[in-house]
Amino acid sequence: MRLRPNLRKATYNVRMYNIRTLNAAFYSFFKFESNKLVNLMMTNFSWTKQWYPVTPISYLEPSHPTAITLLGKNLVIWRDKQQKWVAMDDVCPHKLAQLSLGSIDKNGNIMCRHHGWCFDGTGTCTNIPMLSDEKALETACKSERSQITTYPTQVLQGLLWIWADNSPTAFEDSNLKQPALMPEFQLDSSATDWFMSEVPVGYTVSFESSFDPSHAQFLHNGIAGFSPERAIPMEHFEVSGEISAENGFTLKHSGYNIFNKDMDATRQFTPPCCNTTIYKYSNGKSALFQLYFVPTEPGYCKHIGKFITDTFSQKRNFWFELLPKYLQTGLRHSSSYKLSNQDLSMMHSQAMNESLEDKPWQKSYFMPSLADIGIVTFRKWLDEFAGGKPAWQGMKEVPFQELSDEQLYDIWHRHTKHCPSCRQSLVLIDKVKDYCQNFTAVLAILGLLLIVVNLPIKIVLLPVLLSILSLGCSYKLGLMRERFISSVPRKGLPVVDLYK
Repeated sequence: MRLRPNLRKATYNVRMYNIRTLNAAFYSFFKFESNKLVNLMMTNFSWTKQWYPVTPISYLEPSHPTAITLLGKNLVIWRDKQQKWVAMDDVCPHKLAQLSLGSIDKNGNIMCRHHGWCFDGTGTCTNIPMLSDEKALETACKSERSQITTYPTQVLQGLLWIWADNSPTAFEDSNLKQPALMPEFQLDSSATDWFMSEVPVGYTVSFESSFDPSHAQFLHNGIAGFSPERAIPMEHFEVSGEISAENGFTLKHSGYNIFNKDMDATRQFTPPCCNTTIYKYSNGKSALFQLYFVPTEPGYCKHIGKFITDTFSQKRNFWFELLPKYLQTGLRHSSSYKLSNQDLSMMHSQAMNESLEDKPWQKSYFMPSLADIGIVTFRKWLDEFAGGKPAWQGMKEVPFQELSDEQLYDIWHRHTKHCPSCRQSLVLIDKVKDYCQNFTAVLAILGLLLIVVNLPIKIVLLPVLLSILSLGCSYKLGLMRERFISSVPRKGLPVVDLYK
């Protein structure tokens, strides 16, 4: 039997050829060729029969449920009495209330906040408070209509992984595949914590950015030494080996600025959501970027990452190290938002313009440079094997919605509400701010009393100066607080300056 032409591209080697330099423009072109024909089953990538990292374990609170979204499905995560993390549909079969609004009862079951229905880690109903008859209770709890669908989970490398399939063989199938874990590396990976944000841009543009290293010198000008003046054309960028549905592809490339021009870089895409990037520098130093882009719902994506390097040593700050550990973490997180805001602004504008184009990306994008190979390779994989986009399970795609600055640069929903360190930092800042305001009022009253009793001016000045100092601290703490809530300034013009 002769297969249709589109099925002849099931698995293929990608090779770049005829790279030509035209004057100083560094134009190049490349194409993909099919070298192999494999079984029809290999052409279909299953979005659900995969392991997805959904959150660092450190971001979870074992004492109460957590709501998440994965591939358009609303799920609830909680820990049962066996200390096992459970993932199930976030809906009570009684009246469809969200179970994530509930609590964990004394028996280690999840209890619906609406009417107190309880469920164990297998999704079986264990109690219906409004049923007093034991036989009726047993019948109701055994009914299929009272059951909740659960999903396989496991904890590896500090992340909670969920198998997104809920078919009858899901638990057996999940044992046949391993998650895309961080590889062994010469540096200590445990010394760096995972960072997670849920951003208002989609899966495709998020992943594209991670395969486009040359953008950093321009988009992130002024941060970490990035500058257009330091950019250099990439001399080497190619696909190494085979590209396939399940194993993805590997890219190898040279440097893109004057500092890393001699490095060897590898970017490995492991479907559906992992980009493992390793930089090896000519001086023997190295860096690893372990990045996960988890499709949550149309127009949104969860970014989980860890960065490990020995290229520089962070200077120790004695005063900073006196702060509580969670506040140190929170302040470090808040210092990274300018770079991520720059990424978000560009990805959002790209997604908006692409939504207005009534043509495929191949005709919308003009990519003459060697530096674009990573983007093209990822898009090719997405088109050839995975249907061109994530297979949403619980919701339909809606037309692109342009976001306001308040929505795009909302730090609370992006990160703070998920991160325990940032939430604790926010609580501490609010407490200290309240103390400062109260202290200011007390000192001001004391200063007035000292004036009334006609004490020497030197004595009167002390509470007045302390009051002014306390008021200034309160103001500064208010500004610090805003860094955990939004990047849109609350004072002056509500305009986000990405390059100030």
